Amino acid sequence: MNRIFAAVTLLFALTACGGSSQKELPLEGTTWKLARMESIPASAVEAEEDAFTLEFNAADTLVAGRTNCNRFFGKYELAGKSLKMGPLGMTRMACPEMEYEDSFVRMLDGVDGYEIKGSELKLLDGGQVVAEFRGTPAAE
Repeated sequence: MNRIFAAVTLLFALTACGGSSQKELPLEGTTWKLARMESIPASAVEAEEDAFTLEFNAADTLVAGRTNCNRFFGKYELAGKSLKMGPLGMTRMACPEMEYEDSFVRMLDGVDGYEIKGSELKLLDGGQVVAEFRGTPAAE
């Protein structure tokens, strides 16, 4: 009886320890959706599934994505946790709430680093978080 109790206790302890670990998504090969940025309200972020997204392609060192209006693309450079994007090319449709697009693109131009924890990406400028994203593995 004591052995069964010890085995059950050990099983619960191992499950509790292992259950909290979350697999870290890679920067490249993940679709990143904006979750929070100070100058863009949540209602604009959530308005469309593919609005304010990023995808990094390691093979070509290209970043591509969408604002709330236009699509963009450009080169990026990685060195450890340092990240630089640009110059970015964009489509040029006129849409309502262009100030959110302008703010998003300015933020991308200023990024100099990043952090990933689990499925959360934080873009940094001078060590300060400027935007937070949630990731899902890109479709194959």
